[in-house]
Amino acid sequence: MAIALISLILIIILVLIAVKIGLNRDRLTDEPVERPTIHTSGIYSIVRESPRRNILAYKPPKEDILQYLDGLNVDMKGSPLSASEKSGIIERWYKSIEENITAIEKGDGEGIEFYYYEFLPVDCPVCMRHFSRGTFVTREEIYYYPSVIPPLHLGCTCKILPHHGKENLRETTELGMLPLFRSKVPPPLPNWKSIIKPEPV
Repeated sequence: MAIALISLILIIILVLIAVKIGLNRDRLTDEPVERPTIHTSGIYSIVRESPRRNILAYKPPKEDILQYLDGLNVDMKGSPLSASEKSGIIERWYKSIEENITAIEKGDGEGIEFYYYEFLPVDCPVCMRHFSRGTFVTREEIYYYPSVIPPLHLGCTCKILPHHGKENLRETTELGMLPLFRSKVPPPLPNWKSIIKPEPV
């Protein structure tokens, strides 16, 4: 009699454990699964996330730029810098940041994987020491290294543009599109303090 009673209690306990496990499993499957913001396209895993927060955190704050320009009277070439020209350089700096962020966000909407550098409206002598017009970066490289997003220095005329595959870049470099990254880390880029007064168009 005692053995039968113990067996019955054990069976009831096992049934209760099984029911509890089943309820927990149902609860887990009902919980929403967080989806990563990574979308696979071709052989590249691309993070489709606006670079706005990353690039603004990387670029020098406005106070630092104002302080630097305040103690500067000439650019790298020795050309004099007036107060209005300094204001224009700061205005172009933030306008360029916005244009390049917008270009990447638009490219993300179109599923663009490659971006290339262009100098507009005139050549950028500082950047041209580091890379040529038509040099490209992948969207993944932009995500991990927002430092490659122009402007790269004060007075920079470099822009990053989405490559749709239709642009003829063989006129811009000797061998067509060349990668900016030759390894897993970005190459040396201009210091933001390398100031050049933009040439008139």
